Amino acid sequence: MESLLQDFRYALRILRKSPGFTAVAVLTLALGIGVTTTIFTAANDFLLRPLPFANSDRLVMVKHYDRTLAQSGWTDPPTFKHWREQNHVFEDMAVWSEATNQFNLTGVEGPERVPARQVSSAFFHLLGVRPILGRTFSAEEDRPGGNRVAVISHSLWETRYGENSSILGKAIILDGKDYTVIGVLPAGFRFSTTSEEVWTPLAELFDGGSGSFYLNAIASLKPGVTLAQAQADMDVITAPLAQQLPDSWNGDQKVAVESLRHRYVRDLRPALLTLLVAAALVLLIACVNLANLQVVRATNRYKEIAMRRALGASRARIIRQMLSESSVLALLGGSAGLLIAFASVRAFYAALPAGWQPISRGGIDAAVLAFALVTLLLTVFLSGMVPAWSATGFDLNEGLKEGLRSPLASISRRSFRAVLVVGEIALAAMLLMGAALVIKGFVRLSAVNLGFDSENVLTIDLSRTKTGTVTFYKDVLERLSALPQVQAAGAVNFRPLSGPAWDQDITIEGRPPLPQGNLIWAAHREVSLGYFRAIRIPLLNGRSFAATDQDKSVAVISETMARRYWPGENPLGKRFGVNCSGTPCQWNSIVGVVADVKELGATAEPVSAMYFLGTMREMTLVVRAAQDPTNLIADVRGIIRSVDPDQPIADIRTLENIVSESDAPQRLTMLIAGLFAALALLLAMIGLYGVIAYSVAQRNHEFGIRMALGAARGDILHLIVTQGFRLALAGIIVGMAGALALTRVLASLLFGITPTDPITFGAVAILLVGLVL
Repeated sequence: MESLLQDFRYALRILRKSPGFTAVAVLTLALGIGVTTTIFTAANDFLLRPLPFANSDRLVMVKHYDRTLAQSGWTDPPTFKHWREQNHVFEDMAVWSEATNQFNLTGVEGPERVPARQVSSAFFHLLGVRPILGRTFSAEEDRPGGNRVAVISHSLWETRYGENSSILGKAIILDGKDYTVIGVLPAGFRFSTTSEEVWTPLAELFDGGSGSFYLNAIASLKPGVTLAQAQADMDVITAPLAQQLPDSWNGDQKVAVESLRHRYVRDLRPALLTLLVAAALVLLIACVNLANLQVVRATNRYKEIAMRRALGASRARIIRQMLSESSVLALLGGSAGLLIAFASVRAFYAALPAGWQPISRGGIDAAVLAFALVTLLLTVFLSGMVPAWSATGFDLNEGLKEGLRSPLASISRRSFRAVLVVGEIALAAMLLMGAALVIKGFVRLSAVNLGFDSENVLTIDLSRTKTGTVTFYKDVLERLSALPQVQAAGAVNFRPLSGPAWDQDITIEGRPPLPQGNLIWAAHREVSLGYFRAIRIPLLNGRSFAATDQDKSVAVISETMARRYWPGENPLGKRFGVNCSGTPCQWNSIVGVVADVKELGATAEPVSAMYFLGTMREMTLVVRAAQDPTNLIADVRGIIRSVDPDQPIADIRTLENIVSESDAPQRLTMLIAGLFAALALLLAMIGLYGVIAYSVAQRNHEFGIRMALGAARGDILHLIVTQGFRLALAGIIVGMAGALALTRVLASLLFGITPTDPITFGAVAILLVGLVL
């Protein structure tokens, strides 16, 4: 132990004597360890950390997939009841509804729009959640006709009701109805990435029929049951539903059992895994760079090494001393890297929209610190052992005979350093290529025509619980349209990019009825007169709605719907019905065709959409301003309050902000990948510069002789540049070859380009050559 402490004390003295080398080495390691720890922290929170529910490893989603529907994953009440009664693999099952996710909460405290969730009685028990006050729902309350009760979140109890325990048993008004508060959930509990404030029983919606897709099913596996066994059991018990529930099941559908974690990480998993690989490459480049620096430094210490060996020190003893120096550097770099990671993790989460935050967030905890420690140990080995072994691997007799010339400066040692530089540039080239592909894919994604113009548009989510819905929206829109800075105002029941919502089956007049279970579908959109103008959806054929169309059975359809259901025909004047099964069909005449809107995001195919002139309880106002739409917020609030002082306003956002949030994971991946690539390139250039600079210093005597024999300054410059260019060219070639294999894993993150895009490969190669020169 005393000998080891002596090694560390000596290492500290040696490093203090070389402040420049120490600073560069520590900074290199700090950057490598900092970025790696940051990404691992995020990956740990999203992918590895247990969900904040009891027995979270046994919680699964049971999904009803239909390839013909946009809302794949939802199921209907009869299917869920069948699953719950017939399965042999689940301890319990529960559902929650997507039909209502906001409530108007009113009372003496003022109107407020609160996130809500309707769940079955087994939901909280299945998750292992116990309220801090009161209780959760009983089976009797989870039936049609049961008492209207509610469970509220700790945050709502704290902010609106002052943490007063007397809230239990009292009524709160939700959407104009009295609900008795029976429980308060523990602080910090949330089931979705955005926190729910109110929970109510599903009873009043649970009597839906076959084909009413609005339920999400969750289950808890019995101990010892695997996902594969659960999937097999569900396949067996679901098979008869094709005959029992033909409106819900046909040959295009299947049941899937997935881990509950998939609900939270489905969209971010590819990006996080890719960033982990990129961070590991940055750390590896940092290790190679440090190894190169230490090889050069060891070359300058050949006299010390030779003297110590001549005095009896073994090779192992000198290697241990050099590893001690690497350990000190790693400790300093690791400490600085953790400081970088603490700041970077906060910045990473700040860059994520609210809907993309992890459900369980622990930050830099024991698991992350253990990862950082293992990373440090690997860093010590990778950046210390190879240089130490190389620096002590010369013949002592030959070394003493060399006199002033270092045996470590031999051709073999120079070749070793050259290999390190080639490897460093190759790794940087691979990372730069991956980043270039991601950036190019994001640029193309950003250029996708979403079918509307989001610039200078304000959106306002509203939900009416009072009577006079039509009059309310009519008055609000008229007053908004009268504002001088407003160019157009309209309303829609589901704004663009709000996700899949309300698909309905349609029947086309004059065509034979389709076989049962083989329906055709379209997204149902209710809009006001000014909606198409407000977000500038282009009219392609026919006309838009007019005031005279009120109470008439007319529709405007999307381009995809026209092409899909009336191929090669002019759809104007054609008629179709909605939900005609078993009832007399009300035919709607098509008066216009508008451009497709990317309802599900830029990467998704446009859906068939049908627009009707009308007003529903829940609508989103869209207001186009002449300039910055946020300047209208105060006026919008004032107008809504003047029409109805008790009307809650849920959310006011610009449409540009909504579009930005829709591609947030791709943008964050692009920014971080670009940062990693720039860092890797910087480290590689430093490594190349160090090798060339040292090589020039070692060959000063040779260059002097060459110039004495008539070599011009340009000849020497050519010799030096050629040496560096050869190293860089070799690294670029190796890196491009590696990138051809590595970038194939990026396919899921790329949009509009292939992982082997030749233009990108060529541009990166030219950039690298230019930077090297």
